[in-house]
Order: sequence, then C-alpha cells, then structure tokens
Amino acid sequence: MKFKNLVSSPQPRQRYRQMGLLGIIVLLAGFILSACGSDATATPAQTPPPAATTRAPATTAIGNPANPTVITWSFWGDSTEVAINNRLKSVFEAKFPGIKVNIINSDWTTYFDKLKNEWTGDKAPDVMFLDNVPTWASSGMLEPLDSYITRDKLDIDDFYPGLLNAFRYKGVLHGLPRDNDTKVIYVNLDMLREAGITVPMAGWTWQDLRSAAQKLTQRDASGKVTRYGFAFEPDTWWRLWVWQNGGELYDNFTAPQPPTKLLLDNKDASDAVQFFADLINKDQVAPPYEQMNGGDKIAEMFTTGKVAMAFGNHTNIATYAKTPGLRWDVVPLPAGKQRVNVLGGAGYAINKNSKHKEEAWQLIQWLTGPSGEALFADTGLMVPARKSVREDNIFLRQQPYNTQVFLQETQLGKQYPEFNLSSEVDAMMNQQLVPVWQGKTTAAEVFAKLPEQVEPIFEKARSQT
Repeated sequence: MKFKNLVSSPQPRQRYRQMGLLGIIVLLAGFILSACGSDATATPAQTPPPAATTRAPATTAIGNPANPTVITWSFWGDSTEVAINNRLKSVFEAKFPGIKVNIINSDWTTYFDKLKNEWTGDKAPDVMFLDNVPTWASSGMLEPLDSYITRDKLDIDDFYPGLLNAFRYKGVLHGLPRDNDTKVIYVNLDMLREAGITVPMAGWTWQDLRSAAQKLTQRDASGKVTRYGFAFEPDTWWRLWVWQNGGELYDNFTAPQPPTKLLLDNKDASDAVQFFADLINKDQVAPPYEQMNGGDKIAEMFTTGKVAMAFGNHTNIATYAKTPGLRWDVVPLPAGKQRVNVLGGAGYAINKNSKHKEEAWQLIQWLTGPSGEALFADTGLMVPARKSVREDNIFLRQQPYNTQVFLQETQLGKQYPEFNLSSEVDAMMNQQLVPVWQGKTTAAEVFAKLPEQVEPIFEKARSQT
C-alpha cells in the first residue's frame, strides 16, 4: 500500500493546523479592514497573487457613489459561506463605491426552486451563483458574456479550460467559474495512528481503503458499531467510482442536447457501485445509507469522532479547522483501475433580464478575478478556478492541511456531464440506486433496467432543445 508515515509529516503543516482557527479569524478581520481602507493598506493575504499572463478586470468607475446602483447577488451556502460572501461584498463595495450589493441566500435544497419559482420578475437576482450552466442558458435565463469579455479585453486563459467549457452554451460563455469541486478523503490523524495505519498517499487502492476501514471500525461488546472506518456520499458521486473502474455514464453528446445512450449496463459500472455498497452492508465499515446521504451528515460524524475517514470537498475545511481537538488532513481518492477525480464546479452568471447588467458584470469580473479568487481561496473553502491563484504560494501558505492533494487531484478531473434535464436524470438514477445502498438488491440488477427508464427523460430533453 502507498502510505506515508504519520510521524514524518512536515512540521510547518502541524504548525498551521494548530493555528487553523486563529488564521481564519485573522483573515476575516483582514476582510473587514480592507473594506474600510484603500488597496494600499491590504494585508499580504489579500494581495492578488502575481500572474503575468492575467489582465486585471476593468476598474472604470460605474455608478454614482452618492447614489449607488443596487444589484442583487444570489448564492446557496451555510452560515460560514454567507459570512465570507458578506465580507467579499464589503471589499467590492469599497473598491466600487458606485455599486451596492444586496445578498440573497438559500440552502442547496431550495435554492434552484426559488430561482425558478420565487426569485422572478422584480425579485430576480442580477448575479447568480450557478452550476449546470448550459441548461440554465438554454432556457434563455442567462446573459451571454463573450461581448463583455472582448470589449474589456478580459484574459480568460488563466482559467482551467475544462472548467471554462462547463460555462459554455452553443460555444458562448454564459458565466465564469469560481471553483472546482475536487473530491478528497479527510482522515482523523489520531485514529489512524492508534490503528497503526500510516497516512495514505497517491496511488492507494480501493482494497487499501477497505482494509483501512476495517481496522478503523470499532464495535462494542454486543457487536454494535461505535465508530465507522469510512463514510462517503452514495448519491451522485457513485459516478466517480464508475469512472475509476473504467466505466462511463453516457455516449458522446454536445450540451445542452442529451446523450443518445446510457452506458451503465456493464460489469465495470456495476462492480464499482457494488464494491462501495458492500462496505455498508457486507463489511459494515461504512454507515447506513440514511446516515450518509448528505455531506453535512458526514461532516458531523467526522467532527464527533463517529467516523475515521470521510469523503468530501473543500467546503468541509472551515468546519474541521475550528473543531477543538480534531487533528485531520486530506488524502487523495483511492484508485480503482485508474485515478479519476471530478472536474466541474459552480460560478457566476448574469440574469438576462437584469436592469443593471454593467454593474452585474463588474461584480462578476471582480469575484472571478485574481483579487476575488485569492480572497475566497485563502479561507480554504474552495479550490480556485484560476491557475495563477491556485499555484501561487499565498494560497498554499494559508492552509492548515496538505493543499497539494487538492491541486494534484484536480489535475485528474473528468468533466461532469451536464445537459438539458441532466439533473432530472441524476435524481432518477440516484433514487433507483437507493435499494442497492440499503442492501436490498444489486447494482447489476438496477443498471440492467436503467437504460429504458432514462430514455423518456432523454426524449423530453431533446424536445426542449
């Protein structure tokens, strides 16, 4: 197995871990100071990373500081992300006093329904945080951005091409990316040490994961599990395991048009899902499905010592960093037949019906520019979409964990397939797989029936595009 010894972890990383909560507090204080002062007084963590190939966004004053133009900015996220975005808003408003930003927030489960049904007409946000941009663009909701980019000579080459492509509809950009949803495994260092397990390194395998999870799982005298070795999100992210096992989801397609064929009725796909289902039901080293069908549930188990290794993304970092006594780090995903991660994330778009498109564009330029990306990246909550910000050592220095894992795993990213009604297809497939995660049927049996169940949704999607 490819592991590294716990005691050989670099001392700087241990020091940063001990300073994790303090660092976040200092950073947020810096946000407030930067909003009240000029750019010349910015702290080092707020200074945009040097990038010779990146042109800064246009800074021409827009609006009247005495009577600022008010725009709205919507996003999903918990209280931590709201606090950070409020501070980003303050920095932006200090730099562009002719624009005032009002925030509209909701949780993930209700956000998209509100965009469709509640935040409409005069309540529609000017700037929207979105994923699955081709689908939104195909509905006519989003403003094309190419003319703005050309006019302001915005250099978009600093974005990773795969991320940028996810924001194109019919070849035209309808948004700009903020981050990548890179997946990692969080590990409890004390639990690994007590079990005699060294920290996994790149190249560890599914079998290594299973073996470690078995050693880390604890049971009481009656056999009841008191601590699970591993927790993962079964819904949606089962696709990663299919890719890692050499499988594929769909044939080739061009968004927003849907695929013509589902490619899951094969051994590579079913074996991948069955392996992870068996961790729950056969080995009993992972919690029941109902305890893992949400990242927040897994995070709570990890912080309370009920699970030793936890699948997740960068949004868990702030929670883990401020948990007293929790010693943790991040490690790469285990590999099946190949190493694969996910390429895709969310970003910002302008509402086609916005009455303040220039002001909205100014906000998007700044949020996705070197300054906005660096400020958000330094919180540890995201893997930035810009190469210069991710590769600059300001980002690396601020983090209380092995940031190289995120950077290396992102290089293995495979673009997540999104098309018209892809969210409906995802929901249907997730629902069909629930009995597999519950141990009531097999992945092979479910995948054999999926093609005929998916085709009506494909047909509906074709008729809408």
